[in-house]
Amino acid sequence: MSEQAQGDNHADHANDVVRTQTFDAAGPVELDVEVTAGTVEVRLTGDSGVTVEVRRTQAGAPPWADSAAGVLNWVGEMFGGQIGTFPSPADTVGEVRIEQLGERIVVRGPKTAPPMASPLAVTVRAPEGSHVRARTKTAAVAVRGTSHRVDISTGSGSVTLDHVTDSATVRTSSGEVDVATLAGPATVNADSARVRLGTVSDAVLVRTTSSEITVGDAAAGSVEAISGTGDIRVGVRHDVTAEIDLSSGGGTVHSELDVADVPPEESTELTIRARSGAGRVTVARA
Repeated sequence: MSEQAQGDNHADHANDVVRTQTFDAAGPVELDVEVTAGTVEVRLTGDSGVTVEVRRTQAGAPPWADSAAGVLNWVGEMFGGQIGTFPSPADTVGEVRIEQLGERIVVRGPKTAPPMASPLAVTVRAPEGSHVRARTKTAAVAVRGTSHRVDISTGSGSVTLDHVTDSATVRTSSGEVDVATLAGPATVNADSARVRLGTVSDAVLVRTTSSEITVGDAAAGSVEAISGTGDIRVGVRHDVTAEIDLSSGGGTVHSELDVADVPPEESTELTIRARSGAGRVTVARA
């Protein structure tokens, strides 16, 4: 394991501090990341070893945060530090806990509550097939490459996943959820976040309150999509037979597939159940 911290005069902020830590890993690991605000990016590749890079960022911070911090720091100095000051970028980055516990890599940011939390940009490079767990309050999360099991929860922030080979759990209140491939069972609870799924081939459950749900290529398994007021669209792979159950309380329901009232003699490869309180529900060919 090695660690390096340095200032970066070429970054967006002259006093930006970058902290880098590396760990030995011959194969997939379990990544466990928790930050309050900022961004989390996991890059999974064919290389061995794990690298964690942490720096302060303005992503996820309100535009007035730096000004407010400066004013409060000044007031704190005027009163002899009785009110307290905001930590510097170096202090914020230095407070992040980064450690290896067996096959588990843990990254823990300071627990300062938003909106005054200092946003952090966390980038992790790890072997493909690793498990990813991430918890944030106001940070976007992206997992690039092929992951095994994924568990992502953010209060407000977009979630982007490339390819997931095992189970996936995603929770967010706002933003967008974009997933290219789900090969295992998945649950997505997105409230007002728009959900776009690419290829799915296992049991998938998606819930939103007011935003749209799109499944581009349902190949096998089951798709259950539920939205309070959002539109739902599910694309069915060519030559796949599907059993569909669609409804909308105040919207329309439409199927572009050839529909039969009598079930086929052979079992269907795919089951689709889509419900919207007021949106348009559509099933079409992928």
